[in-house]
Amino acid sequence: MSTEAPVAVVTPPQGVVAVRVMLFGSASEELRRALHPPWPRWMRRLYSMEERSSAGIDVSEGETTIPAALSALGNHLRHHLDLAAFVTQGLEDCGFELELDPPDAVLATARMTPAAARDLLDRQGVAGPMCAVCELDSSGWPRMWYGGDGA
Repeated sequence: MSTEAPVAVVTPPQGVVAVRVMLFGSASEELRRALHPPWPRWMRRLYSMEERSSAGIDVSEGETTIPAALSALGNHLRHHLDLAAFVTQGLEDCGFELELDPPDAVLATARMTPAAARDLLDRQGVAGPMCAVCELDSSGWPRMWYGGDGA
């Protein structure tokens, strides 16, 4: 996701760590990312293949068509939601409690410190995939909020 300012600050209770799993942005934001560069490598390759049969696509000029962008967006959302499902299952397996936090996020909380949570999630193979569906802190780890002193 990003190391920018958090979408929404989370204030968990004392002794609880929380993490926000991002499901997707607004429809206009997601479509804008699919229509306008910079595109991820996989999307650039997809548009390059479609460029041969569509006069409206010119990857070198950063141009694509709305139908191609919608198709790419569908592929992206399918992959992203599959990854979010994997991450949330992993969080749940590690003792996190999940709840929807509308409009588009899952908030996961557990009674542990951020250091203990990072260690557990890393050992369970969840921390790496979380980096693709969570906000990131300045160190590149999924952003965690802690209700308490220290951490």
